[in-house]
Amino acid sequence: MTGLMETLILLIEPTALAVMLVYAYSLINRSVRATLSVNLVMGLIFGLATIVAMSSPIFIADGVVIDIRNLFVGVASAYFGFAGGLLALLIGCLARFSIGGTGMMLGFAGMIAAFVMGQLWSKYVQPRISDDQKSAAILSAMISTYVLLGAFLPEPLRTTFFYEAAPTLIVANFAGCFILCNLITREQRLLRETNELVNAARLDPLTKLHNRNSAVAAYNALTDPPAIGVAMLCIDVDKFKTINDTHGHLAGDGVLVNIAKRVASCLRSHDIFARMSGDEFLVVLHDLTNQQARAVAERCRKSVQDAPIVCDGKVVEASISIGLAWSRDLPGFETLRAQADGALYEAKEQGRDRVGEWLMQMA
Repeated sequence: MTGLMETLILLIEPTALAVMLVYAYSLINRSVRATLSVNLVMGLIFGLATIVAMSSPIFIADGVVIDIRNLFVGVASAYFGFAGGLLALLIGCLARFSIGGTGMMLGFAGMIAAFVMGQLWSKYVQPRISDDQKSAAILSAMISTYVLLGAFLPEPLRTTFFYEAAPTLIVANFAGCFILCNLITREQRLLRETNELVNAARLDPLTKLHNRNSAVAAYNALTDPPAIGVAMLCIDVDKFKTINDTHGHLAGDGVLVNIAKRVASCLRSHDIFARMSGDEFLVVLHDLTNQQARAVAERCRKSVQDAPIVCDGKVVEASISIGLAWSRDLPGFETLRAQADGALYEAKEQGRDRVGEWLMQMA
């Protein structure tokens, strides 16, 4: 009964705190885009949990205490990368240093061991085991290996540790690890599903570019007038129906994906690139002159013209026609698109595989 009570004392307060903070994980993930930032914030949170764990220890001798700080270091290392785990480790070591005592060096070694085990688990165990419960059990066992450091304690502390403290620590680690792993895994799964739904709503499933609605929203988000000008390119694959009829629709899809990659390589990271429908693409270029927009359009055209496309073992000759509209202001999306679409029509009328130039005179 005493061992059970000790386990509950070790586990309940810091784990209750961690449970609340894991729920904060989902809020942080939804508000912070950068993975490193999320990992550092969670490393800080789990580092603070190590301090809470050390505030309710069980003393087995003067300066030798046991608690479940290593659980939080190990879980942070396993789920929040090297940076998050390292931050939790540093906070835990600073807190243990403030306590002092003869067991301080072993305390440091235990946290370092938990950190290393978390890293090994994330790189070599988690990717190979799909069963969440089995994966959590292995992580629990790996983190708990730090109890072997008790062999370095002098007698009679060594015997006391292994017979009285170690079983309590192992039970607490397994219970806490299962709680934390299941909560974190559930939150990560929910976030992945949410991101997949968001991406499905805004991305073209074939090319992974913006779809029409997403392109319009991204353009409307450009609320400030451009410092130089804004350009829109309407891009159409020449004789795409012939490509489908000759090589099949699977090859046609491959042509669209390949053209999307080639055009994307000619654009800046912040340019808006979308597949509007079928073989029609659209590009929005912000803050550049009409001459610069023309140069970008020519690069896009030549990227497709310069080399044939190989799809499913078939060599496909493809080209694109481009209509360009440029404005010093920021007109409505449909207004600018109508101008670019008119330029595209002229380019096709003039023989395809070219950039519509007549609208350039309106710039």
